Amino acid sequence: MTYQTQISKGIEGWQATSEAVLGETPEGTRILKLRTAKARGGLSASASVCIRKGEDGYATETTIIFQDFFKSGIALQPCKRVTEKAIQSAHENALEHMGQLVKDATAFYEGQSQIAA
Repeated sequence: MTYQTQISKGIEGWQATSEAVLGETPEGTRILKLRTAKARGGLSASASVCIRKGEDGYATETTIIFQDFFKSGIALQPCKRVTEKAIQSAHENALEHMGQLVKDATAFYEGQSQIAA
């Protein structure tokens, strides 16, 4: 599956992000975000899940620390200079793990719903 990637440069330097929709909840849409950015020793990706709720063109994203899915250290790649090209290459490597991350996040929330029931 292909994912739309956004590459941007902000106060923390270059970063790339991609998203996958995991499903709908009563609060909003559950989204898995894959973000590649500068890390200690090079470039690394992290995956986190949030609930996006949009009303009248204004969207909010909510994450509950220690209760929502999070994984870091995905596709660590050594890098001396963080450039747009380096971020793009590292993010493409991280996207190879996206299918498994979607499965892991889905299983994580299925396990939570079974515990709550």
